[in-house]
Amino acid sequence: MKVDTATRSLRWPVLIDVTWALDALRPRVLALCCLFVCLSWPTTSVATDPAMAGAMNAVSLQYANEQVEQAEKELAAGRYDAALSCLDAAVQSMPWTVISKDRGAEVYYLRGECLRKTWWLNRAVTDLDQAIRLHPQNARALFSRGVIREYRDFWDEAVADYDAAVRFDPNLALPYVYRGGVHWKRGQFDQATADLNRGVELCSARLQAHPDDFQAYRARALAYRTLRQYDRALLDYGQMIRIRPHSIEAYVERGRTYAKSKDKAASVADFDRAIELATVAIERRPGEAHAYRLRTEAYDAKAFAWEQPDDFRRAAADLDTLVRLMPGCSTVYFRRGHVHAGASHFAPDEPTSAAHFEQANSDLSEVIRLDRSLAAAWNERGLLFTRAALRSHRPELAWRGVADLTEAIRLAPKAARIYCVRGGAYGLAGSYDRALADFSEAIRLCPEMADAYELRGGLNEALGNKDAATADVARAQELRTR
Repeated sequence: MKVDTATRSLRWPVLIDVTWALDALRPRVLALCCLFVCLSWPTTSVATDPAMAGAMNAVSLQYANEQVEQAEKELAAGRYDAALSCLDAAVQSMPWTVISKDRGAEVYYLRGECLRKTWWLNRAVTDLDQAIRLHPQNARALFSRGVIREYRDFWDEAVADYDAAVRFDPNLALPYVYRGGVHWKRGQFDQATADLNRGVELCSARLQAHPDDFQAYRARALAYRTLRQYDRALLDYGQMIRIRPHSIEAYVERGRTYAKSKDKAASVADFDRAIELATVAIERRPGEAHAYRLRTEAYDAKAFAWEQPDDFRRAAADLDTLVRLMPGCSTVYFRRGHVHAGASHFAPDEPTSAAHFEQANSDLSEVIRLDRSLAAAWNERGLLFTRAALRSHRPELAWRGVADLTEAIRLAPKAARIYCVRGGAYGLAGSYDRALADFSEAIRLCPEMADAYELRGGLNEALGNKDAATADVARAQELRTR
């Protein structure tokens, strides 16, 4: 009997827990039974008896397929930890020698997606790589891997994955939306607009046939928000809430959209509603990580949108719990480092800022220890030192920022925005020629990045290069008004 642990009855805790425990032990019991049969078989072994091997494979395959089917239900409901447990069992019991490559790819894709949703990004990439090896045209696996690469500041690799996903499945909306988002961040607005509009078209077609498709509204809302069509995005987030009134994600994303449109009251109300829903989920299952991740998202979004010190502190407290619940997860340390870095930057006084700076430095250093190839961690710590140098007027901190940002550039050599940050660090350190060179390199990599022109124009003005400054500022204004 399969028991849904997300809906256990509190009236029968002993019976439910025993049943759940037996279900959890099922793969081991199956393996022991198979071993017993093998050892007690009179004159043959599984390897020499095709009938016996076939029977065992059939039993294992049936169980694995049941676990995959249950995982798909859990995944659709947003219960990613439960889905991950089912998929772990499926992978362990799957008779890999007799299933098709496409089926194997699907199982690894599903587990990779669950790992991504639960922040185990290194393990997620391993599974997604395996899915793509088994089925090179698996568009969903390519897209999911691209999302992780984008998050890690490997934008070129992310775009390559989005390109492949679009090529293999032109009707999949999310790769267009996310690729459009990368183009937008790079200032490549024509390419971004084309991709985002195509994503909107595909989602709209999907909604014509399936008016209650939560994921289609989610993708279209993100496209609208990136295009700065906030009213349309808000309508779609409202539809998400209509379909799933207790969706924490929908309230968080609508709160972010209200923040973009400068509606603080509505934004804070949505963030607070998300926090309330997540808190209820935590009270029901205090030992599960999922609800803490969701509440962290809400506190984090509210803190950075409205620069509220208490929300930074609460986000950090939830991440403290996640460090305990998810030991060794580099994403948790990265997120906590990011939160403390924000708290340091927006702190009301120097002692508070310094305390958060030390914690951010510690967490980001731990991320780098766990994964030295993570460009985003070097970039985040470099930005932390650069901001500290700006606040304290200490050039030695700027040079520490330069060192970290140089490593980030080595790992992601085409990341124009990292050149912009390093240019700022060089400027704070008094190395103006190097700062100008970095801003110029950012412009070479992304000719439509307004921030790079603005930064170079500001430095040129400070150095007395009036004509160059005027040209750069004018170009930045032109790009921002497109």
